[in-house]
Amino acid sequence: MANEEMISELINFFAVAILFLIGIAIVFRIFCKHFKFDDKNVELYGLLLNLNTTSLISISAITINYLFLVWITISFRGLNVIYVAITLMLVLLSEAVIDNFKGLPLSILLSFVNCVAIQIVYLIYQYVTEEYFSYLLLIVLGLVVLFVFLYYTYNLFRQVNNVVVKHKYLKNKKYTV
Repeated sequence: MANEEMISELINFFAVAILFLIGIAIVFRIFCKHFKFDDKNVELYGLLLNLNTTSLISISAITINYLFLVWITISFRGLNVIYVAITLMLVLLSEAVIDNFKGLPLSILLSFVNCVAIQIVYLIYQYVTEEYFSYLLLIVLGLVVLFVFLYYTYNLFRQVNNVVVKHKYLKNKKYTV
């Protein structure tokens, strides 16, 4: 892939990410009008309100990584070194900000599994579109994409859980001087 194409693809990703963030802002705006902040039904919003800056940076990096992985998968462009570097950079940022270096090897391993999943989806897509079209293979592609999205979502929730658990530990820890 040429540098111009890659820059164009990254600009497309930023446009999709901005649209996603606008969508989230609209959803939060609607929910904030209908719920009170003290209400128990708004636990996710309350969770985000109670986090410190480093935890919010970590969750932001996790969310951007999730969006990036979904975008790469649904664009059917395949994997390249820059995409892997961006994903690893976001994972490293997420873990480093909250000082979770124990969980770093697992996060890196799962990121490589994410990259392998992207490549598998790309290879199946290429085979279906260029070599041999079959409705059965198209269904398999759809199921693999669904599985990959569920796997990305699992990683997202696992990493958010790590941030929240780490934050609760730091919040409840008593410091002695």
